[in-house]
Amino acid sequence: MVRQSRFAESFGVASTPVPDHVEKVAERLVEMRSEAEQRGHSMDKRDRDDVGRATRRAGEFRAYAASHRAQAADARAEKTLRATIAEKYPQLYDREVTGRRAFQQAKQTTQHQPAATAHLQPTQSRGRSRK
Repeated sequence: MVRQSRFAESFGVASTPVPDHVEKVAERLVEMRSEAEQRGHSMDKRDRDDVGRATRRAGEFRAYAASHRAQAADARAEKTLRATIAEKYPQLYDREVTGRRAFQQAKQTTQHQPAATAHLQPTQSRGRSRK
């Protein structure tokens, strides 16, 4: 069949004799098919795992985005309320801003102070000395 093909001449099989070890060729083809199936299966499994990981990450990022959108909406609402309070009750607003500023400064100073580390110094015992 291959010899009768119109491509036989270009592949150089038209005048080539049939190999005498056809059984070995058939065995090798079976091995190649089996190996191709295994490789295809492992590639499909790897791709399926990759898609699963990507889908999971996309879900996490969607949740993060929704959380950030909610935080932004809360910040906008708070800004609007602060503007309303500043217009209606300017003295209350000024006291609140002053209190917030003092709280933030106190918080920053406690964060920037180095932690006091306790180094125990050896003390002399009272009474008899140990020798």
